[in-house]
Amino acid sequence: MRYAPGVFRFPVELPLVIKTGPHLKQAREALGWTPVDLARALRLAGGDKQGEKRVLEMEAGKRDISGPVTVAVESFLHGFLPNGFKPEAAGAAGVDQA
Repeated sequence: MRYAPGVFRFPVELPLVIKTGPHLKQAREALGWTPVDLARALRLAGGDKQGEKRVLEMEAGKRDISGPVTVAVESFLHGFLPNGFKPEAAGAAGVDQA
């Protein structure tokens, strides 16, 4: 599901908050994404291997989860995707890619 730029949509339910590594992992799994998919969506530098490593480190609590990562992942959970991003994970759940 993609929303028009500049359109604010306030969720009816309470917003999800990503605060810990397990929260991040749960969010990624809810999206049906691999660590590489999440790294690509976040546009983490260093290519797929480095991006995957960073995501796994955040999930394991070995790397801090920054504010921008938190906001981005919460946005993904509410249906926003970066322009041109298509997860490679088969059957990405809850995401309309049209």
